[in-house]
Amino acid sequence: MFMRRVLFVIAAIAAAFNAFAVAPQFWRVNSAEDFLAGETEGFAITSRGELRPAPAMKKIATLTDPFVLSQTTAPNGDRFVGTGNDGKIYRLRGEELKLFYTAPEPEIYAVAFRDGALYAGSSPNGKVYRIDPESGKGTVFYDPKSAYIWAIAPLSNGDLAVATGVEGKLFRVTPKGEGKVLYDSTDTHVRSIAERKDGSILAGGSGKGRIYEIAANGSARALFDSPLNEISAIYVDTNGVGWAAGVSNVLPSSVPAKAQPKNQQQQQQQQQGAQPSGDAKKEGEATANVEVSFSFDDGGSPAAAASQAGSAEVYRISADGFVESVRKFDREMIYAISGGNNGTVLIGTGPNGRIYELKDGELALIATTPEKQVVSISSSNSTTFITTTNSGAVYRLENGLAQNAEFRSVAKDVERFSRFGHYRIIGRNLADGGVGVSFRSGNTRTPDTTWSSWSTPQSTIEGTVTAPAARYVQWKLTMPKPANDAAVDELTLGYINRNVAPEIDAIAVQDPAVVLIGSAYPASPQVVEATNPDEYGIFASLDNPRDRSTPDQGKRVFRKGYRTVTWRASDDNGDSLRYSLAFRQKGAANWLRLRDNMDETQLNFDTSQLPDGQYELRLTVTDATDNPDAPLTDTKEGVEFLVDNRPPSISVSEKGDDVVVHITDDASPVGKVEYSADAQKWIRMTPTDGIADSRDETYVLKRNAVAGKFVIVRAVDGYYNVGTQAITLR
Repeated sequence: MFMRRVLFVIAAIAAAFNAFAVAPQFWRVNSAEDFLAGETEGFAITSRGELRPAPAMKKIATLTDPFVLSQTTAPNGDRFVGTGNDGKIYRLRGEELKLFYTAPEPEIYAVAFRDGALYAGSSPNGKVYRIDPESGKGTVFYDPKSAYIWAIAPLSNGDLAVATGVEGKLFRVTPKGEGKVLYDSTDTHVRSIAERKDGSILAGGSGKGRIYEIAANGSARALFDSPLNEISAIYVDTNGVGWAAGVSNVLPSSVPAKAQPKNQQQQQQQQQGAQPSGDAKKEGEATANVEVSFSFDDGGSPAAAASQAGSAEVYRISADGFVESVRKFDREMIYAISGGNNGTVLIGTGPNGRIYELKDGELALIATTPEKQVVSISSSNSTTFITTTNSGAVYRLENGLAQNAEFRSVAKDVERFSRFGHYRIIGRNLADGGVGVSFRSGNTRTPDTTWSSWSTPQSTIEGTVTAPAARYVQWKLTMPKPANDAAVDELTLGYINRNVAPEIDAIAVQDPAVVLIGSAYPASPQVVEATNPDEYGIFASLDNPRDRSTPDQGKRVFRKGYRTVTWRASDDNGDSLRYSLAFRQKGAANWLRLRDNMDETQLNFDTSQLPDGQYELRLTVTDATDNPDAPLTDTKEGVEFLVDNRPPSISVSEKGDDVVVHITDDASPVGKVEYSADAQKWIRMTPTDGIADSRDETYVLKRNAVAGKFVIVRAVDGYYNVGTQAITLR
């Protein structure tokens, strides 16, 4: 009894294994695109396709304001952030956030710190305010009389540069608040500015998307005409190299309606009493039409967000003014570009809240935020702060590496129910518990509660995928001991589909005498009829057929007595298929072999040695080549064909002035009937009923047309069997 149980268990295991006995397949994640398709937190993804530890990032403030649009740092380390849509400026001292100043205008796109004071540019129809960094009291410092103030940059000579729209003017403002137009561009907006070491200013326009170099005396030259219509950010690094972001974006081209002061609006609302709140906001809403440049509505899905995102490019501006594109982004907008630690360039994008690091030509995704846009980046004293919109938040990049980094792959569709085998991780400095990898699987496209639980993390770089058989699989990777020199280059996961039987989709017998010659047919000439036999009896080699079938079937030629079978089969596993064809006379018990174990999908065979009659075919397909231990098959039979090797019978009689020719055939219809007199050209005859379509046909010749001549009648049936009969008339 014990031995029976053992044998039963062994048989069950073998049966389970054989059910999956198809060729193993491998899922490899080893490129930047592969890693970016997953979800990452605390890992950096490089353009080389590496997954490595990223700097830790901490959220230090969450704002009720939807947009955190700008930021700057005071010498004492205080951070000031400008927001929308209520014109609020906050001070961040350590991790304490405090409302610091509220401007009459709704948007604060620009803030800067200079000579012990905070300067803020408000929009639309705003002004530059000078604000005491302790008391928060502000006064109008300069009014550029422009619709939008996009950027403020302190200059080395003590002045401020103020970038505006919609007239595309750049102003220089002295410490006394006296300003003048330094440069009037042809762009609708001067969107971004940065000062170089020589005192010149790099400016980016919106409308035409140009990069300008503006000297201290106001003379300017265009360095670059971007294919995109806006230069959204400019930064100059410590080496004097400029970095600019080009984006596809459309800013307002006209001056918006002027906003009323907030206290006046409140007074009017109180006087109007019962006026609906929606109506009371209409005038204020007219001033907020620029928010489109910082906001995307993703429609509830990442795909919708990507479809609305534009494109972007990063440009490198050499000291001599040469501009080159160094990186392109598809379906991402660059809102911020600034410097990071160790000479890196940091890039903030939307609509996926990504922060990239660019160094020595290599781009790496180092962090993501749950908010949709990263709109400002500022670094000072080796500390980097990041602000976001949708919703407003402030983050700080820490100096150390993320300790709880996690990467989740996409849910891989292995196309059918499968068993999972082994995994292998390739990288560097991953030994001794350097990674933890877990797996789960399920049968729904999106992981949910019906999936298996995450397996216990494995700390080895090679091992068994501990997830039950299913159609979908996902893996999760952590790095318990992050190190700067550790990286994952590839994870390979093996799986094997459950074997399914192949299917015969179609089988057909071609017309009598049709032969299909494929490219694998022997090259030596084979004598076959190039077309249906005609009155000249022309024969040709396979090189010049007059008729062709579809290219995959080969050349269509004719050879008497031959039949051709064609078929089509499929296998969902992609297994190699082999075919066997058998035949028998209809009504017989035993099948006779035509051809076994072939990989072609057609067969030409000679029926000239078979007795006349009705026959049927049986086609069997198997996947045994890839599944030798447990092959699966499909069979289709009952496809009939006729064998007719007997020529028509010809009889001749006289009836008055007519010679009556009677043609009969035992199996197939009479086809073409001709006669030749005294070895001259063959002449086609027409049956008395006008149509040659039966096995019994009658033809008539006039006696005076053939009397005294040597006449031969030739009859061809539907299978190209030829019968002849001589007529002798006195």
